[in-house]
Amino acid sequence: MSTMPVAESVIERDQITGIVLCGGRGSRLDNQDKPLLTVGNNTIIARIEKRLKPQVSEVLISGSRNIAIYESYGNRVVVDQDIEKGPLVGLVSTFPAVKSEWVLTTPGDVPFIPTNLIELLSDVALNKGVAVPIVENVRQNLCMLLNRECREQLSQFYTEGGLAVKHWLDSIPHCHVELSTYAKEFFNINTPSDLERAELLSRELNA
Repeated sequence: MSTMPVAESVIERDQITGIVLCGGRGSRLDNQDKPLLTVGNNTIIARIEKRLKPQVSEVLISGSRNIAIYESYGNRVVVDQDIEKGPLVGLVSTFPAVKSEWVLTTPGDVPFIPTNLIELLSDVALNKGVAVPIVENVRQNLCMLLNRECREQLSQFYTEGGLAVKHWLDSIPHCHVELSTYAKEFFNINTPSDLERAELLSRELNA
């Protein structure tokens, strides 16, 4: 089990909405809808939902296909109308459905997302308005804890022609949280071999 840094302040669950980005094409997995693939005995989206729900007041799904299946999990689904433009469009399309001050975003292909992610990100998020993990020198651009003001800034960035979340994050200094000790929890699935690796990790993490 990874060691958790002690947070000075933790944002309350009722102030946070979770957004799971499920609009990807799955091009390296024969165009399968990745969040609906099975790891162990559960779909990836079911695993993410189970890990997010104790941390947030509501989980929203940004999706582009299989909408009825996602709705069957009991969450509101916001349809991503243009997957060709990438996940930024999915985020911006979902923001108007959010009522809370804070949003926690995560891609839909990370089945073991930390169950204490809010605690890990809260200090930096409260200071900077947004916090994003760095895992083994890789910034997890689609996993963010951000407040209402930063959501508005990100939406404006898109309106003005911004194409990727990473470019917006480049403009915000000191918003990163080093979480390399959680590398296994941030493992994401893109290929058939990744899916096989996830099966092994599910047993290793007892998840």
